[in-house]
This record gives sequence, structure tokens and C-alpha cells, in this order.
Amino acid sequence: MKMIFSLAKNFLISRKSRTILSIIGISIGFILLISSNILMSTLEKSNEDIIKEKYGDYDIIAGYQTSSSFIAGNELAKINKLENVQTTTPFLYPYIGNDNPYKKELELQPMYVGLKDDSLSREHQFTKLSKGDLPGEAEVVIPYSWAKAKNLKIGSKLTFPFPPNKEKTVLVSGIMKKNEHLHSVVLFQYDWLANATSQNGQITTLMIKLNDPKMKGEVINQLKEIDPKFYIDRQIKMDKEREQLGGLKPIVQGLNVAILIGSALLLISTLQMSVQERKKELATLRLLGAKKTQIAWLVIFESVMIAFASAIIGLFIGIGSSFVLKSLVTNISGIVIEDIYIEWQPILYSVLLGISMTIAASIIPAILAGKLPPIQAYRQSIDTEPKTRLILPIISVFLILVSIVLTFLNYIKIHDIKIYILSAAILILSLLTGISFLLKCAVKILSFTIRPLLKQYSLLAGRNAIRQLRRSIQIAGVIMLGVIISIVGISVLTIVRDTTEESILNQYPLSHVIDSNSEYDEPGLPLSFYQQIEDIPGVKSVPVYKDLLVFTQNFDESNIQKNAKLMVYNVNNKKEVMTGLQGVDFQKMKGSLPIKVVDGSIDTQHLNQGGAVITEYGSKVLGYKLGDVIELISDTEVTFKESKLEYKNENSKKQIFPLKVVGIIKDYPMEEGPDIGIYTSPAFMDKHFKANTLSEIHYKIKDKNFESDIENQVDTLIGNQTSSKVILYNRQIELETLSTQFNQRVAILLSCVILICLLAMIGLMNGMASSLRERSKEFATIRALGSKTGNIIRLALAEGAIITLGGGILGILFGSVLLNQLLLSLDSESINFPWRIALICFISTPIMGIIATLVPAMYLSKQNILKELSDS
Repeated sequence: MKMIFSLAKNFLISRKSRTILSIIGISIGFILLISSNILMSTLEKSNEDIIKEKYGDYDIIAGYQTSSSFIAGNELAKINKLENVQTTTPFLYPYIGNDNPYKKELELQPMYVGLKDDSLSREHQFTKLSKGDLPGEAEVVIPYSWAKAKNLKIGSKLTFPFPPNKEKTVLVSGIMKKNEHLHSVVLFQYDWLANATSQNGQITTLMIKLNDPKMKGEVINQLKEIDPKFYIDRQIKMDKEREQLGGLKPIVQGLNVAILIGSALLLISTLQMSVQERKKELATLRLLGAKKTQIAWLVIFESVMIAFASAIIGLFIGIGSSFVLKSLVTNISGIVIEDIYIEWQPILYSVLLGISMTIAASIIPAILAGKLPPIQAYRQSIDTEPKTRLILPIISVFLILVSIVLTFLNYIKIHDIKIYILSAAILILSLLTGISFLLKCAVKILSFTIRPLLKQYSLLAGRNAIRQLRRSIQIAGVIMLGVIISIVGISVLTIVRDTTEESILNQYPLSHVIDSNSEYDEPGLPLSFYQQIEDIPGVKSVPVYKDLLVFTQNFDESNIQKNAKLMVYNVNNKKEVMTGLQGVDFQKMKGSLPIKVVDGSIDTQHLNQGGAVITEYGSKVLGYKLGDVIELISDTEVTFKESKLEYKNENSKKQIFPLKVVGIIKDYPMEEGPDIGIYTSPAFMDKHFKANTLSEIHYKIKDKNFESDIENQVDTLIGNQTSSKVILYNRQIELETLSTQFNQRVAILLSCVILICLLAMIGLMNGMASSLRERSKEFATIRALGSKTGNIIRLALAEGAIITLGGGILGILFGSVLLNQLLLSLDSESINFPWRIALICFISTPIMGIIATLVPAMYLSKQNILKELSDS
């Protein structure tokens, strides 16, 4: 073995240029493997720090959503003893849930939350304060919108009811950060609130921090075993942000494997060239008594030396490049990276994987070298055209037809996801079995196509490419790999990006919200303010009018849908429903928001005459149908007396007004979730209730180029309002996050494709240098017969271009079919052809072949003709 190892080393040294190119190409795979491993670990750690800062350093909230259920002492003890639970802190919600006996009494009050001032409770979103501190005894923390609407400051006094006990006056100790969703929550000190509501020692929910967030699923199952009735908030938003980066990790790992496959193909090509060039040397060794296994080990030892040299170079450059790429990764990912975080164990595993794959790739040329007949190899001229078995092309074509037919039938009739996946697997198998035959067909077709450009040399270029097909297969395979990854990867990412963006835009079609932040009984923003917003060029807006609290007067309880969570009130000894009546400019809304009319119409004229529109959900729950009349009375005409509602006076009966249901819509775009609101025209509301001010103005900026200028104009208009309550919210964060994620993935994908193409070019340069050197006498003969140097160069360049373009065309065809099979398995409704990416690949692949062949071709053209012929 020692002699074979020494001989392998000498063989590598004798072909320094090819060995160096091979090591460079395979080192690229190791560099990407190491640097991506380090950068992903660094991104994960930095992203985790950002998530904890944004959402808090906790993992689960478990407990109940009713005021009659509490976490018992023995349950608390069991939870704290769970192996993966690090620490917990209690929360008290004294008036939560529909079973709260004081719900009607506290209808217009915010949600009371009691919490302790400890390190874990400070991780909750409630406790992120813009001013002040968490509450102590007889203190409260209020929302930002409250502070602005009521001009409250630290130390201001507020009075709250605490049934069954009396009202208590508390001091404002802190103000929450600006948050559109935290406008109806107030915080009290846990023990003080428990005493004020006579719920001493009670725990509604428990905030839990785990030793390892990855064990969340296991802990949730354990909590369900303690009490199956537990409501568990697993912090889905936090998990999604982890998954956004976590979803990037499999992509990076998959592309790393693709790079390693490309490196392995490059090594196979290199070793096959080495075997072809040293046929006589290997044959001589066989004639001198060397065994087949010794010849095979000779080739394997070459790969071992190349693999270890590449791994060492890749390790050092990969670590160094991680530090160099830190700022670039920060710009791409949007995640600030302060320090590079290196985990040595995964890096070691990655290096071992890369070495193993590289050595495994040498088995094929090692076996071929061992099988080489010594006498035949010693005597024969160099001919590298593979002898393709007829059975393999037949199998390949058959599998292609089966895959396409299965996909077509499934698309037309069956619609089974598993069949699409099976079709894709069959297509990949057909490619593996018939790549030699398919490439040979592509080369012959291309040779015929380019005949007008090279005239008589086109057939020669094609014939030479076919002669060198054994070497070309690996190069074409790498090109195909890059093209398929480009087509499938970029297309899928683009479609996912567009679909998600469409979903977000459907949810928030108008990304900016101006909130009047006014109390229920206060006027909102004037219509003149809305007109000023509407008049800003580049702005598309929709007004949201203030609603009126009303009670039904002809509600039929028997129509209530089973299991419907509906709060009913006793109004003059009859059960009625409280809801909101709101004016809506449906004509204005239809231009910006999706409104689906299920039945009837939303005609403004009918609404002005006393018509009403309800949602499909409201119709099902309340029992009102198209054409029904809903009788309503304003909450200002009723008053509480002994836990029930009664008319204020005899005149109140005359204030009952009927509205006829003229339209039923799928959903009201301005409401999230189930909605039982009743909608009419702004003119009707103004005429009968003098309700003509706005609660909110939703708008979007049509031209992003003027976004900064428009935002400044809006800020100026808000500042000029006499009320300082107005708050502006921007909902574009999700779109920006989506854009960042898309850019992350595309940048990584393109980087890997570029590296794959670089590998192909290195392999082609290496292969063409060897091939042209072997055929130098042939080219010398062509020049001696009168051909010009330029023709020789064009012939060599055409050969390189044919190889890479053949691989590119096969990649386009197979990649497009695989793409559609994948998209159809993901419920795509149509067939897509990625013509833009395909066109780019079609143009770029022959250019790659020309660039890779240019240096060897130029070198060949400068050789001495007489010397080459005299050596023959």
C-alpha cells in the first residue's frame, strides 16, 4: 500500500495544473460548507437574541380563559417540577371569559391583568413600557393610546370598579409602548389585584420559560396530561420568526449537498481524465503484475490526497470568509451580527461528510481503471466515447414518458399529491439512467444547428464532443444541476413570495392606519381631515366612521346557532343582542378592499332609505335573512337597573328604528374574525344620529418613490389636528419581513448556483486542456492542411459551448417539468414555464463553455505545428 500511495502522489505531481484546478474546485465546496455552517450558527444566535428582545425570553403561557377556573397548588408544583421547565410566574385575570358574573358591569372596562414584578414577567409584551415602572400596590400601568387620549401622565389618578368590592382609585405608574393591539389592557400588582377582587392565592395563567425551546412540544404534552382543559399559548409568532430562519437552514444544507455533489462530479471527471491519460502507464503496471484492486486503490489514494488537501484549504478559507462576509450577511438577512459564533462539532461533521463524499466519488473511476484490459489499453489509441448500452436509453425514454403521462393524467383527472411526487422521482431516475444518451442527442442536435456558423467544422466539433463524452457527462451533469436548482429554486421562491405577499395584502390591503383614538362617546376625526388625506397625490384611502352601540328589539333567540358564543342582554324582560351600527361608504371601499356580496346588494341608494348590510356570519348567528327588518335602539335610550336594561323614559320607545336587510356580505374588511355588526350608509347615520365623524382612516401609498414625502405630509396634517390623541400605525412590517426573507433565500440560492457553475467551468477547463492536449496532433494536421489559427480556436470554443449548452438545455427541460410537478403537488392551479430564467440559462451556459475553453484553445493555437507532426 505504501508503494501505491507513493505512486499516486507522483501521478498527481506529474499533472500539477490539473491537480491544482481539481483541488481549487473541490475546495470551493468545502469553503461553502464551512462558511455556511458558521454563518448559519451565527445567524441563529443573533436571531434568537432579536426574538427574545422583541417577544420576550419565555416560551409558553398555560392556564384558563375563564374566571371560574384556576391553576391549583398541586398543578403548579407539578409544572415547576417538569424536567424542561426552568422557571414560571403567575398571572391573574379576574374578569376573563363569558362565564364572568360581572361581565355586563365591566363591559366598557379594559382587561384587568395582575402580575408580579420579577425577571420573567418583565419579558411579556405587556411589560414593555415607554415610561415609568411596573405597578406596585394601588398602582396601574395603562396603554399608550389611553395616555394620549386622556392626557394621562405618571402619577395621574384613575378610578376602576372591582366587583364584588367597591371602586378603588389608583395611580398611573407606567405607560406601555405604542402598540395597535394593546389598547384595552391595564396592569395591576398581582397580590393587590387578588385582594381587591377577593381572589387571593388564585392563578389564571402561568408564564413558563423552558431550558430548551426545542422541547416546547414535549412540555405542552406534559401540561395537557396535568389538565387537558388547559388553554396553551405556545407563542406562535415567536416560533414563526424562528422558523423563518430555521426554514433557511434546510435550504442552505440542501444547497451545500448540491455543491458537494458538483465537487464529487468534478473529482470523477478529473480522475477519469487521469485514467485516460495514463492508460499506458496503468497497462504497464498490470503487465508487470499489478492486480486490479491495486490499480483501483491507486485511483482512490489520489482522491484521498485531493480530498484532504481540499478540506484543509476549505477549512481555513471558510473560517476566514465567515468574518469577511459578516457585513454582507447582515445586509442580506437584516439581522445584525456582532460576533461570529463557531460551533466546532458541526464543522467537524461537515468536513468528514465532505471528505467521505469526495472519496466515495472516486469509486467509479477506480473500478473502471481496475477493469482496463492491459494489452488493449497499451495498444489502443485514445477513444473516450462511452459505449452506451441500448437498454439504458430505452429505459430512460420510457421513464420520461411515464412521468409526463402520470403528471398529465393526475392534473386532468386524479388530483393526488403523491402521484406528482412519484412522477418527479421517476423523472429524476430517467435522467440518471439516460444522461449519456440524452447528452449525446443534445450534442448532435446542436452540432447540426450551429453548422451555418462553423460550416464544415460544426460536425467536427460535435464529433469531438461526443468522443470526449465520458469526460463531458460529469461537466454537463454539474451544469444541469445548476440550471435545475436555478429554475426550481428561484421559481418556487418567487411564487411563495408572491402568494404570501398577496395574502398579506388581502389581510392589510391598506397598510397605514390613522386612529382617532377617541372615546366611544367622543367625536372622531372630521371629514375635512379625511379629505385632506385623500387629496394627497399618490394616496388611496378609505374612511371608517364611528359606530353606534345598539340593542336589537326583535331578536328571536330560537334562531341562535348552536354553540354560538353570543352575549344576550335582558332588555325590558326580553333577551336581545348588543351590536354596533356603522355607516360605511361601500363605493369608496370597493375600490381598495375585497368585498364579496353573498346575497342582495350594497347599493348606496337603498342604504340611504333605511337599508342595512350584515355579514354572512352575522346572518347565520343572529338568524336575520335578506329582506328581514331589524329593529334597533341606541344604548343612550336604555339604562341599567338591577342587572337588567330598561327604557330611560316613555319617549325612548319612539326611538326604536327599523332597518331592512338589503345585502349580505362574506366579511366586513375592517373587522378581523367573527362579526355581527350592522352596516348602513354614512348619510343615514348623519341624518338620524348626527354620527358623521371618523374612527379611523386606512390608506396606502401607491408610489413607493414618494413614500417619505407622503409620510411627512400625513405627519404634518396629524400635527395640525386640535386633538393630540391621533395615532398613526404602519402595517408594512410584515411585507418588509417577507421581502427580507425572499432576498435571503435568493441571494443564497444564486451564490450556490454561481459556485456550481464555477465548478463546472473549472472541470471543463481541466477536461478541455487534457482533451486538446491529447488531440494536438489532430489539430496540427488540420493547420498543416491550410486551416487558419482562428478556425482552430473557434473549433475548440464550439466544442466547449456545445457541451455546456447541451447540459443547459437538458437542465431547462427537466427543471421545468420538475418545477411544475412540485408546484402541482403544492396545489398550483396552472402550468408554469419559467421562460425568463430559462432564457438566462440558455444564453449563459454556452458563454460559460466558451470562457472555460478559451485558455486551453489559445494555448493549443500557439503550438509548433512541425514539432507536433514530427513527434507522430
